[in-house]
Amino acid sequence: MFDSSIDFLLVALGMSAVFLTLGFLTLFLGPRPAKAATVSEAVCIYRNGILIEANPEGMRQLAVHGGGSDTNWRALRSMLSDRFPDFPQNQGTSQAQDITILAPTDSRDTSFVTIDQTNDTARVTFSLQHPEKTDTRRIETDISLRAPYPIWTCDAQGSISWCNDAYRDLAARMGYGNQTLPQLFETARNQDGATPFRTGIAMPDGLTLWFDVARISIGSKTVFFASDANTVVYAEMAQRNIVQTLSKTFSQLPTGLAVFDRGRKLILFNPPLATFTGLTPPFLSATPHITDFFDQLREKRIAPQPKSSKPWQKHVADIIHATEAGQFNESWELPDGKTYRVCGRPLQDGAIALMIDDITAEMTLTRRFRSEIEVAHAAIDALDDPVALFSRSGDHLLCNTSYRNFWKVDPDSTFADYTIHDATTLWAGEICDSPAWRAFEEAALTDSPRQLWTGTLPLRRFGVMQATLTPISGGATLVTFRRAAEVKITQPA
Repeated sequence: MFDSSIDFLLVALGMSAVFLTLGFLTLFLGPRPAKAATVSEAVCIYRNGILIEANPEGMRQLAVHGGGSDTNWRALRSMLSDRFPDFPQNQGTSQAQDITILAPTDSRDTSFVTIDQTNDTARVTFSLQHPEKTDTRRIETDISLRAPYPIWTCDAQGSISWCNDAYRDLAARMGYGNQTLPQLFETARNQDGATPFRTGIAMPDGLTLWFDVARISIGSKTVFFASDANTVVYAEMAQRNIVQTLSKTFSQLPTGLAVFDRGRKLILFNPPLATFTGLTPPFLSATPHITDFFDQLREKRIAPQPKSSKPWQKHVADIIHATEAGQFNESWELPDGKTYRVCGRPLQDGAIALMIDDITAEMTLTRRFRSEIEVAHAAIDALDDPVALFSRSGDHLLCNTSYRNFWKVDPDSTFADYTIHDATTLWAGEICDSPAWRAFEEAALTDSPRQLWTGTLPLRRFGVMQATLTPISGGATLVTFRRAAEVKITQPA
């Protein structure tokens, strides 16, 4: 009995020594794995949430899926939590040693994670398997079914063999039940399948839904895709309405207007343009190119020939370039005596506008006014006495040859504006200071409307001179000088 007790004690002491040795080995060498890692398994060892060691597969997985730069416990959880939502947020366990095995939420996924934690050290072993090909097909099918736009398949006879949820929802909105799938779109218009076509579907509430329909052939079946075109259609309608509104507005303008888009096609014109140019509305409505537009103006002798020997095409290109820069402004003299002012301006989105004004009346008035001025110049030049004309504000308007010769000045050739103040300073250099001169100077430089003044002024040389200030229409003043050999010096009248 005693020997048996001793044997039992020796066995117990031996077992204790073995467990104690294993405990020390575990403490210093880290936790042991739950099972041996295979080649495809990744092993990462963490201490207090920091990666201290990993096998090549573990480093590869962290680099590919975890970003590589961040390898702490939080990065590992971010990488694995999609498949393993129960992966612990923080490293640690309430027990001295704990082994946790996690399975993915998808039963078809063969991936696994094993967490073997001892004190502050954790050994994480995981294997991430790629989804099966059937899973990829399932995802693709889900994408097709849940696509926001109608997708359907037709057989060789044109019957619908499959459609997605968006197609069924559209059929339900149109009042179709669960019977045979209806043909909602006119697919016969797209037999060639080269380009999509646009079609509208009338809804029971009176609203029309617009779609761009495309097709592809897969074996004996044809797959159709209908994308929403409502935004584009309504934008085009709004654009047409704006163009019509602008056309009505521009039709009331006296200026001829032609707007060309960035492709230089005529997209907008008003009736005065046809009136000024003689171009027919059918031609203008056919959206001609700007070169064709100018060719027609040339044939109708509206646009003048280039003054230099440059070709006509180069001349038109220069007009377009100047219009794009906002620097085109010309006057066109027509054979029938009319005069057009043509200017070009750039618009948004690369468009340009040409504006044509009939300035015949304005040019006729300008020519008549210029002719009258030339006659007035000739009449004043015919006078022997020095004569000068000043405006209400005192600006010099004109003078005759006798004035320029007598006073040795040409106001028309001066760089700065020549005024009655400049003239008075010049006159003071040749006229003696006297009560008559001071009265003349005051009458000439007054800010009030000038009154008639006449008197005799003594010259520093050459005797005396008769001077007259005569107010005329428009507030202008005519100043006349007349030399006299013997004239009594009198006070001004």
